[in-house]
Amino acid sequence: SVKQQKVDYSKAAVLNRGIDVLIVIKNTKIATSREIQAQALPHLSIRSVQRYLSGLVVMGLVSVIRGGKNDDFRYFLSGKAKQLFGVTE
Repeated sequence: SVKQQKVDYSKAAVLNRGIDVLIVIKNTKIATSREIQAQALPHLSIRSVQRYLSGLVVMGLVSVIRGGKNDDFRYFLSGKAKQLFGVTE
């Protein structure tokens, strides 16, 4: 059905977005929410990007540390995402 096709497309779009974000985090030396927004999620507000990244942290795909004073959070691949991309460090 058309409705089912839309649902499948929506799921594919969500997965594609997640992969794009993980690739940016993997390939960016200092992956802040603003850098991730610029490269992977330019259509979202910075707050929406931060909420999205928080979800990835909860899922165990990304870890986060706070930068210096007044600095943005920095995001890194963790557990599952490292396995997905074959990251060994």
